[in-house]
Amino acid sequence: MEAHMETPEPTSEAAEAASAATAAAVLGDDDLLREILLRLGLPTSLVCAAAVSMRWLRCASDPAFLRRFRARNLPRLLGVYVRTPDAQRLRFVPLARGPELAAVVRRGSFDLGEGTGSVWDCRNGRLLADVDGRNVVYSPLHPERGTDILPEPPIPAEAYTLLFYFSDFLFYENRDDSVSCTSVTVMCTERQAWVHLSDLQAGVWGEGRYSGTIDIPVQGSLRVCEHHALLANRKLYMMCLPHHIIGFDLPSMSSFCIELPDKVQYEYLESIGLSCAERSGFFLIHLKGFQISVWLHMTDRSSIGTWKLIDTICLQQVFSHFVELTWDSLPHVIRVAAVGENAEFVLLRIQHKLFYMHISSRAVEEVYEASPAHGSLYGVYPFTMPWPPTFPALNGGADHDQ
Repeated sequence: MEAHMETPEPTSEAAEAASAATAAAVLGDDDLLREILLRLGLPTSLVCAAAVSMRWLRCASDPAFLRRFRARNLPRLLGVYVRTPDAQRLRFVPLARGPELAAVVRRGSFDLGEGTGSVWDCRNGRLLADVDGRNVVYSPLHPERGTDILPEPPIPAEAYTLLFYFSDFLFYENRDDSVSCTSVTVMCTERQAWVHLSDLQAGVWGEGRYSGTIDIPVQGSLRVCEHHALLANRKLYMMCLPHHIIGFDLPSMSSFCIELPDKVQYEYLESIGLSCAERSGFFLIHLKGFQISVWLHMTDRSSIGTWKLIDTICLQQVFSHFVELTWDSLPHVIRVAAVGENAEFVLLRIQHKLFYMHISSRAVEEVYEASPAHGSLYGVYPFTMPWPPTFPALNGGADHDQ
């Protein structure tokens, strides 16, 4: 009879060693590690992963990887600030989805206090607001930073002699924690427009610079477009003409004019919204009646570019489950309150109510209703997760590599 020898069962120590070896082989592959990190979804998770070791930090903070992460995982909406004419302060409405985002909101401090009026800009975890005539920068996610009061921006003397002018503030992306923004003064005659820009760095306004002048199309008349300016991919876009967008290329300070798509018109203040596109160009959200059109403007070297219709949405269909809405009276009261980056979502104001609509999924929910005593919603300002994330310094760089 042939003898059979049984294979001994592996010990628990051997199984654990084999498992550790397998994990080391997987996580020791930088390419595979980046693919795993790419799927974490949130910048906060990415920062936590980067704290594991210097090698993980190098992978997570690599600029090429961060570009991929941003393209796959757009900054998440944490909430919106809303303003009504009779309220004495901005109110923060949390909209964080999921426990991790909710925890981010809980750790922050979003109450801006009394006297806060218009919001000039809100991005990368900072908010620039008018507080009793002063321009104040808040960092709700990092209340320990306190607030920064910006010096009065330089306004060219000739602005006071023109047909009209208006000013705006826009943050621009900065790699460190310093406050960096641009003061924009748009100056106009009856047939020409140009801008004066000044950058704030280290608390001081830099020397101003002028763009080239641009001729206003004959069929257009300039309209005040405060808070309808978009800074995207080193270009400034101003929504202030019925059929055109005025643009300025910041590196060269050249000016250009973009004709709106066919049948799109800037009819009133909240009929159009602009949004950054991920790589180049920008999105335009147009509301007419019960239909929303989503357009992408792809910028070429001339800055004129081309328009592409991305999506059309019938509001009567996506709002069908809100039975209390009376559609006969709605065309005159639906407004585009705000648009998310990359045209991911749009916030619609319908009378005293604010609705969030995710563009691609068509998911709609009511997120806020203003008290009739405070009047209608006067301003809506989305607040998203900051980008890029701030990574930790691991023991002065002396951590182990694995």
